[in-house]
Amino acid sequence: MIFQTFGERLQVRLESGDAVVASLTELLERRGIGFAVLSGLGALRQARIAYLNVESHEYEAHDYEEQVELVSLIGNATLRDGRPFLHLHAALGRRDMSTVGGHVEELIANPTVEVWVQPEAGSVRRVFDASVGMALMDLPERLGD
Repeated sequence: MIFQTFGERLQVRLESGDAVVASLTELLERRGIGFAVLSGLGALRQARIAYLNVESHEYEAHDYEEQVELVSLIGNATLRDGRPFLHLHAALGRRDMSTVGGHVEELIANPTVEVWVQPEAGSVRRVFDASVGMALMDLPERLGD
């Protein structure tokens, strides 16, 4: 992974074989980023994406072991248990021009993935909410309060 900074923002280029989530998590940790918005695109040789089953509170993972276009990558980085936590969704374009998409568990770049990381001031924590079975953003304000 290589990158360039633009003020506080980062343009990242992941190289063939790089694990996108693991690499970005390491970068965020090393730079001490507690909240950021991410977007990206590129191409992958492998993807593990999931669908949240709201009834069972479980993610149903699907593996794609084929060359696909990363048509869109969007999400955020927050802190969970004091470490960077990525919440990303992706749309993948297949050779037959069909698309699949969902919650990103991991992506493997081939030949490259480009990600724009825009840190925000401060940090946002995630806290596990048993009623939905996932870690949600812990935000201090509510409309109407």
